[in-house]
Amino acid sequence: MSTNDSIHKYNITEATLESTGIPSGAVMKVIRELEDKRLPMHSLLILRHGELVHESYWKPFCRERKHRLYSVSKSFVSLAIGIMADEGRISLNDPVVKYFPEYVPADADEFLTRATIRDMLMMTDCHMEFNYSDGNEWLKAWFDEPVSHPAGAVFSYATICTNLCCTIVEKLSGMDFIDYLYPRMLDPVGASKGIKCIKMPDGYSFGGSGVLATPLDLALVAQLCMNKGNWQGNQLISEGFILEATAAQVDTSVACDVIDEQQGYGYQFWRTRYNGFACYGMGSQYAICLPDHDMVIVITADTQGYTNAGYIIHEAIFTMLLPSLSDEPLPDDPSAQKVLSDYTSSLGLPLVQGELFSKTADRVSGTKYHFRDNPMNIKSVRFEFSGDEAVMTYEKPNGVHKLCFGIGKLIEQSFPETHYSGMQIRTPAGYGYECRAGAGWVKENCLRAKVYITDDYFGSFDMNVVFIGDEVTVIMKKIAEDFLHDYQGTATGKRID
Repeated sequence: MSTNDSIHKYNITEATLESTGIPSGAVMKVIRELEDKRLPMHSLLILRHGELVHESYWKPFCRERKHRLYSVSKSFVSLAIGIMADEGRISLNDPVVKYFPEYVPADADEFLTRATIRDMLMMTDCHMEFNYSDGNEWLKAWFDEPVSHPAGAVFSYATICTNLCCTIVEKLSGMDFIDYLYPRMLDPVGASKGIKCIKMPDGYSFGGSGVLATPLDLALVAQLCMNKGNWQGNQLISEGFILEATAAQVDTSVACDVIDEQQGYGYQFWRTRYNGFACYGMGSQYAICLPDHDMVIVITADTQGYTNAGYIIHEAIFTMLLPSLSDEPLPDDPSAQKVLSDYTSSLGLPLVQGELFSKTADRVSGTKYHFRDNPMNIKSVRFEFSGDEAVMTYEKPNGVHKLCFGIGKLIEQSFPETHYSGMQIRTPAGYGYECRAGAGWVKENCLRAKVYITDDYFGSFDMNVVFIGDEVTVIMKKIAEDFLHDYQGTATGKRID
């Protein structure tokens, strides 16, 4: 579970928005737009001219809290590869098979043996589609999967490409790739201590999706890329590599469906509208770099399952913030700054909409319902209502569990399952993920509830509970990449007298 480190002094200067040509009111408009759309935002940071000019966090998230970056991790791997190439330890034109002799089939197809590190960085794999095997050998699965075309030809986004690059770094350095990056990049830019990466089942770092760092750590790394690899006069990564990595190396307009992924792809960096480049991660993890405006925008969130969330966020930035920018400092605006500060101080995850009270709560509170067979394997359930809280006690094959829902608020707790992955995928954590749960009555007999998972893994599930006579029907819908599978489906229970 992510914990807060001691307060870290970041190696970056701070300034006001107006002093760098950004109206506080424009930032306020962006935040209000995201709030109005009820997106589960976690942070918004803005750097301009290399200075930190805005930070806002949605509780429980804060400056020092490590946050899962998902596919933004890919850009960290790219930079590690760039540094290793600068050191002369690899060439981007090296074939991938050179570093994995243990996995190369005796009859390997030439499309496989020709695939290079550069091809992996560009997501131009020799597999048009790739799925991890059900087993624990993710890397080996890439070598066993039938190839479909020569690498380097077309864009086909696959996290395994990054994992292969990350493992090459770890094989050659003899250490986790994050540990490799600390003295070479992370320490010099002033990143916090304790950045880490979840492991694949193979035992190597899950470089394609597993990095946990603070949003400000990400902002510093993005600023380094904006500086073409230079930090305060020290060239940490060669300018040539950064320019290649952040340029459009391959066309994505056919492979991708949304406009902000159709601008081209570099070496584990996306191109954006307005001549920018970006790190993108699942659930709206973003570091958007706009060199023409000398600005970096970092966003963290968990918008999995929210239709068009990425487009909403980009449009808010591109239509509400960019047009307001000035190349010169603006007059100080204490009033607008205070409004923004006051508003952002109370930000939090969206509450469940609905009424606080219902007569049904008194009627059903404490009643136990026995369930028919159902996809969630729930045997029985009991709801107890008291004031602005509800407790759901339910029995499954692995025991009796409880979830506490705030009505009109969120309640922090540990999710009552301990078999989900911990710091190594498919190895049980042995603890319940940190979560927050809330509910509201959307009809007299219908309770809507939501659970936010706010740990090293992000996800959520929504639930409707409908009481009719002596029966209760529950429908659950989970939104999570590789867990909560047992919290999806519909079940009906009958009152036990």
